[in-house]
Amino acid sequence: MKNNILIIGGTGTLSSTVVRHSKVAGYDVTIMNRGSRNRVVPDGVHICKCDVHNRIDLENVIKDSRFDIIIDFVSRVPTDIEISYGTLQNHCKQYIFISSACVYRRAEGDFPIKEDSPKPNKDWNYNIEKHDCENTLIQMSQTAESYYTIVRPYITYDEERIPFGIAPAYKYHRTIIERIRNDKPMFLWDEGKITTTLTHVEDFAKALVGLFLNAKAENQDFHITGDFRYTWKEFMLKLYEHLGKTPQIVYLSSKEISSVMPNYKGMLQGDRNLDAIFDNSKIKEAVPGLTFDIDLDEGLERILKYYAKCSSYDYDYMYDAQIDRIVHQGQYVQYINDDKGGKKLYMLYRHLPFKLAKRINKFLF
Repeated sequence: MKNNILIIGGTGTLSSTVVRHSKVAGYDVTIMNRGSRNRVVPDGVHICKCDVHNRIDLENVIKDSRFDIIIDFVSRVPTDIEISYGTLQNHCKQYIFISSACVYRRAEGDFPIKEDSPKPNKDWNYNIEKHDCENTLIQMSQTAESYYTIVRPYITYDEERIPFGIAPAYKYHRTIIERIRNDKPMFLWDEGKITTTLTHVEDFAKALVGLFLNAKAENQDFHITGDFRYTWKEFMLKLYEHLGKTPQIVYLSSKEISSVMPNYKGMLQGDRNLDAIFDNSKIKEAVPGLTFDIDLDEGLERILKYYAKCSSYDYDYMYDAQIDRIVHQGQYVQYINDDKGGKKLYMLYRHLPFKLAKRINKFLF
């Protein structure tokens, strides 16, 4: 009989790849979500529609079901864990919570970061919330039948997601490609000297599957981060190289960027403007033979091949306008295959401060 696994989420960048790798590894896979994106679910995967943040709904759906492994991709704040783990803790052997490597403090003496490095990073609410989730899970597990495993990814990417630190809305990353192809400049913070770690979702997924029912994962925490590190300047130069374009990069301070793009302020100052260098020896010791194989050059090739095959795209014209506003150059460009019309949105965020533009957008568009 196959081991069965419940994946809470299952359609996001990370979770959909884990679904596929779990199937290949021979697991009987069920996903649980609200059902809005289940058209992309592979054949043979069971679908359970449920609002996992609603305790009554979750209790009614789970009933007497039993799983070997439950993976929680969606809990963001402690109350989420209280509901999901509180309801599911005795319905599985192993409960895997997908946290974030953003939880680590990133002071000068903290590198390379290990699992027992200081936490949390208090410069961004997201970091604090994920860390509080971890603590809530650990405390609740003391009276549960299941054991926990905490997993912390850092910046991950696939064929649709360009791993730039300050990127457009999810599914709109083609915007970056078209900016560069149309000779509109990109930007970097603090001279692009910050070092980051970028991990392809394929590498992340095979590492995570290696932790399934793994005795070395019982009540343990791991960050799953690859071997490939780059400064943000190195990243941007590689992107221009793969696009065959001459680099046009405007260097700004993180303070300048935050003033024009306050929607990215927490992420920038609490994470992307901090070095991210990890010691990943613990996950490699727990999963013998694990290798991280997809470097940025291969990852970018996959991204460009994917977009070359797509017949339609969506663009984040708010993001496009904010960059033009902050670099003080550039104008509206109707990108290829765009039939939805983003000019009004572009003009709003190009010429007005973010908060005012957002208020007008909310009421008029």
